[in-house]
Amino acid sequence: MSWNKTPIACRCGSGEDRYDLEDACGYFVEFVCDSCIDTVKAKYRPEVFTDSNYWSDEPKEYED
Repeated sequence: MSWNKTPIACRCGSGEDRYDLEDACGYFVEFVCDSCIDTVKAKYRPEVFTDSNYWSDEPKEYED
């Protein structure tokens, strides 16, 4: 969740407002907009966004 209430343009250059892209566990991945989300997601394994039990070589820390 972004705490800044003022819209900020995405770095991709589209001029669109950016928003948080999170993985299936709810962890922040990158800022994206509707124009670049597919390009950004393509840099990651698909299960990162669909399976909260995806394999990772770093431990996932969960908050209750």
